[in-house]
Amino acid sequence: MKYVTLIALKINSLNYWGYNLKELKKYHLLQVKEKLKRQKSINEFNKLEADSEKCLNITKELDKLLSENHAVVEEIGVQSFVSNRRLMQKMYDQKQVISNRIEFLNEEKSAVLADVKKSSAKDDVVERKKSKVKKLVQKANNNKQDENIFVIKRG
Repeated sequence: MKYVTLIALKINSLNYWGYNLKELKKYHLLQVKEKLKRQKSINEFNKLEADSEKCLNITKELDKLLSENHAVVEEIGVQSFVSNRRLMQKMYDQKQVISNRIEFLNEEKSAVLADVKKSSAKDDVVERKKSKVKKLVQKANNNKQDENIFVIKRG
């Protein structure tokens, strides 16, 4: 009878442990997934930041060229004046395009930061659930040890 009781306890224990270990593994994999997602988002953010910095540098250079072009006062021919105005208009157009690009990059950066925050929140939730399962496992382990001690003492 003692042998049957011990086998039954062992089978129940294995089933319980197997389920909880699967739960722990699942939560661990979810944490790894969220960590990778955050790293990917942070890398994307860094790329966006670098692109934004390049656009700002280009804008500064265009401003510098435009101010230099406005400062030049000299007698020039009509054809030269027209071509100069076309060049300035193209620079203004490029400046507007870069301004739009910077605005777009800022929106993308804020979206990536929101993704990072969501991922961190998910990770916190998973960590809480994982700790609950660990507590259950620890409690079950303590109960099983107490039962085993009780069964051994009875025998």
